[in-house]
Amino acid sequence: MANERLQLTRRGFTPTVDDVINVRRILTNLGVNNHKIPMEIALMILSFASYHPYQSSIRESEALYRADTFWLPGPEASIAGLYLTLTTLSVPEDVARVKSITFQTRAADQGWATFGGEGTYENSHTWYEVSILRPRSEAPAAATLTDTDVEVFRDPGTARDYLRSRGWAMVENNGSVVWRVHNNVTACDRYNYYAVRWTAGIPTQVHDPRAAGDGEGFLELLRPGDVVALWARAEQQAWVNKICGATIEIDYTVL
Repeated sequence: MANERLQLTRRGFTPTVDDVINVRRILTNLGVNNHKIPMEIALMILSFASYHPYQSSIRESEALYRADTFWLPGPEASIAGLYLTLTTLSVPEDVARVKSITFQTRAADQGWATFGGEGTYENSHTWYEVSILRPRSEAPAAATLTDTDVEVFRDPGTARDYLRSRGWAMVENNGSVVWRVHNNVTACDRYNYYAVRWTAGIPTQVHDPRAAGDGEGFLELLRPGDVVALWARAEQQAWVNKICGATIEIDYTVL
C-alpha cells in the first residue's frame, strides 16, 4: 500500500564526531594506574552500543517517471529523475570515514509487461541507481540541490551539463557515473519494499544480479561534502517507474 511509511533503521540520539572522540577518551582513561581500558575494548564498547555518527535523508511523496517522456524513433525511450539526495559530513577523511550506506524504497512499475517476467526480475526495465556529485573546485559555491528545481533527463549522463552549471561534477567509476541500487519486480503495480546496504571493505553478496547492484567502489570514492544522488529510472516504450518513498542512511567510523 502506498500509505505504508518507511522507517529509518536508526532513531534517537546521534553522536557527532567530537562526541565519539570524547567518549572514547573517557573510556580509555577509566581504571587505576596502568590498568586502563585498552583502546581495542573501548572501540568494541562503542561498536556494541552503535555509538557512531549517522546521517539520513527521507522523502515520502509519490512520483511517476515515464520512459516515453524522452521518446525517440526506433522506438527508444528512457528517463532519469533525481528523487532524493544526502550530503556527506564535511570532516577530514583522517578523522571519520563512511562505514556503510543503506537505501530503502517503496516502488513499482506500470503493472504489465508485453514480453513476460511478471513477478520476477526478468524483463525489468524500471530501477534505481545512485551517483556521487562533488562540488567543482574551480566553481563558485555549488547550488543546494534541494533548493534547485532539478529537471528530469534522458539518463544521468545527460544531466552532467545541468549539474555542472550549478557547481557539481559527477564522479566517474570505470567510465560510468552511476551504480545500480535495485530493480523493481516486473509487471507489479503494487508498491513493494526494497532495501540495499553496502558496507566498506565487505563485498556485497548479490544473489540475483537482475535484482540489485553490489555498489563496488562506491563507498571508496565518497569524499567529505559529496552528495549522494538517488535516480529513478525507466527505459523502453510505455514503462513507468512509480515511487512513494525512499531513504538514504549513512553510518560513519571515527578513526
